[in-house]
Amino acid sequence: MKYHKMVENAQKPNGFWGKMMIRAMNKGHSELTDWALEHVGIQSDFHILDVGCGGGKTVEKLCGMIGGGKVFGIDYSELCVEKSEKLNQKNIMCGKAKISRASVSSLPFQDGSFHLVTAIETYYFWPNKLGDLKEILRVLKRGGKVMLAFEMLKSKEEPDKWKAVEKRLGIKAVSRGEINEILLHAGFQNIRTYIKSGTSWLCAVAEKE
Repeated sequence: MKYHKMVENAQKPNGFWGKMMIRAMNKGHSELTDWALEHVGIQSDFHILDVGCGGGKTVEKLCGMIGGGKVFGIDYSELCVEKSEKLNQKNIMCGKAKISRASVSSLPFQDGSFHLVTAIETYYFWPNKLGDLKEILRVLKRGGKVMLAFEMLKSKEEPDKWKAVEKRLGIKAVSRGEINEILLHAGFQNIRTYIKSGTSWLCAVAEKE
């Protein structure tokens, strides 16, 4: 029952079980995030956006990787914004981070604002995946990259592995081919996908021309 209550708060954490889910995500997604970030080169002056920042752990990691740059985090959950701001209080106070409540479908940033946009385990919940990727493309600088990380990879070997989670949350696991195709249709180039051996983890990196 506790597990189910937490999982039901994965999309938009709220209340007590939302707090528990945020704590679990910060811990549970940490290793996936570290592995995915190995596939993008981050320079000290980068401006970075983390879409669906959750409890703010990825924002914190990214702040530790830049010098004079800045990391922005967005989430449409008020609770996530609150928890992310708390975790990144020092980074916010020194101007290294900023957390805002916003949707991936309507990013509150000017065209060409970011060198990198990251999204860890949030793509499943986006309302208009193709349109949302185009919105990310809009806010990227020329030559900028998007990095998507997933732990729910669909495979022929285990086609029903994520069936229970998919049904409970109303989402779908992703395939390597599907992610390649939608990134291409959204206008990205130089698409590269990586799968970590022994896991169902997928990382996709693509560039804006």
